[in-house]
Order: sequence, then structure tokens, then C-alpha cells
Amino acid sequence: MNWQEKVLDLMEKKGITQKKLAQLSGITESSISRYLHEEKRPRIDIIVNVARALQVETDYFLEEEEKCESAYNIVATAIARKGNELTPEEKNRLIALLLGGGDSV
Repeated sequence: MNWQEKVLDLMEKKGITQKKLAQLSGITESSISRYLHEEKRPRIDIIVNVARALQVETDYFLEEEEKCESAYNIVATAIARKGNELTPEEKNRLIALLLGGGDSV
């Protein structure tokens, strides 16, 4: 099952429309539609938002080779794309968590 099929399957099981998924994920409805009808998968930060909205682990949407990628690289990519939305305190807490010295964010 590819990414789009997994999302559509979860939406059907949970009774969630594209409009509701857009509201829950903070992604525009037109973007949701585009992601679900195009061959290419969205960036990891979009996948994270969709996974949260559908209440599943992000790993559910990843391919096997992506699951092997270190959590550090996945988080680093997400921070690089969305880092300007984090406060300095949130960034420090996240770094401490990644290095094993912090508590949950």
C-alpha cells in the first residue's frame, strides 16, 4: 500500500473527509487533495502533520528503507524546514532530547 492509499484507508475507517483532515492537520484542503492524487509523496513535515491528525505513528506512512533512517536525520530535516516556528527554548529542549539529556518535549 502506498502513502496515498494508507491515508485514504485511514480516512475511510475514521470517517474523516479531506476537509476535516485539512482542519486537523493544519494543511489546506487543496494541498491535501494534491498530496492524495499525485504520485509523489509530501515532505516529512507534512507526513508528520497528517499522521498526528489521523492519530497514527509517522512510521506507518514510511517505506521500509525510510524506517531505517535515524530519528536524528528525520527530526533534523523537520527542524530545518520548520525551525523558524520554534522558540529558542523549544529548540534547546529538542536538542537536549535528541542528545539524550532532556525530558519529553
